Amino acid sequence: MDQETWKLVLDYLSAKEQGKARELADLEERLQDWLRKDPQHQQDLDQALRLWEQTAILPDSEEWKESFDHIQISLQSEKPRQNKAFLIWSAAAAVIAIMAMFVVLNKSRQTALPVDQITWITKTSNPGKITNILLPDSTEIWLNAGSSISFPDNIRQASFRTVKLNGEAFFKVKRDPKHPFIVQSLNIQTRVLGTSFNIRAWKNSSPEVTVLTGKVAVSRDSAGVQSKAIHLVPNQKGICDLGSGLLHLENIEDARLAIGWTQGKMTFDQTPITTVFEVIERRYGVKIVTDQAFKACKLTAKFDNVSINEVLKTIQMTLDIRYTINKQTIYIKGGKCN
Repeated sequence: MDQETWKLVLDYLSAKEQGKARELADLEERLQDWLRKDPQHQQDLDQALRLWEQTAILPDSEEWKESFDHIQISLQSEKPRQNKAFLIWSAAAAVIAIMAMFVVLNKSRQTALPVDQITWITKTSNPGKITNILLPDSTEIWLNAGSSISFPDNIRQASFRTVKLNGEAFFKVKRDPKHPFIVQSLNIQTRVLGTSFNIRAWKNSSPEVTVLTGKVAVSRDSAGVQSKAIHLVPNQKGICDLGSGLLHLENIEDARLAIGWTQGKMTFDQTPITTVFEVIERRYGVKIVTDQAFKACKLTAKFDNVSINEVLKTIQMTLDIRYTINKQTIYIKGGKCN
């Protein structure tokens, strides 16, 4: 961890201990920007926080005072020609040096404490199956078929409870204002304190975040750089356009429709048939093979946890298709758009 980042961490810890809410929010945002640049940074931060907790208490010995005096003298002896930026850097270096001395002095008095390595845990929901997951921080997740989610094993202790989603999931986040919950999915990031929301982030589709309760902040992630966030409240949806990459907000009538899949339901509203087939494949754990692209075809229908035969019969009447089922593969021939 470089000196500038050390200084940022120290400022964050100081603001946190003193309850400076406005300053803390700015520092957390800066830390978050740094964390997004490299997955390794989360581990570096967690190690730094543990180091602070283990060594931030001044030792009984007077050795640290003498060393600190030397640092002050060296700073004060700098010539006036030195610019402000250099002095700020020097001050940061001094703070870092003090922390380093704390570590050395403590280690001279006790056995070094082991630093745990962060392990990422991945849970996958197979096609045709919805998986319920309870995270160590008591956050509850429903993982849609064909989706996966990863989270660090130390999520309860992490400053930012970060998880990574591929696919779709419904979250009921355990409220913890001191430890924001962050979901990284495709090219968007969703940040909350405690609420319930659905994220749909399928590959080659525009990711969506739908809020049922509470409030969430959604921003676009481009090469680790976050856009300005949009804030969503219940019955609002944030969509990141797949083409332009721009975020926009939509008001919806009933956000609960977005989580119908948790009960086996499927709702299509002028949905392209190619997307409909992808949903069916995940929902029933099958593969659909067609003899045409159906590029211009769309479907409006609602299925309340029915068998796949009922679904295919509806599509057959709507698109005039013919289908056969061979084990887990469905063959579709013919069809036309109305």
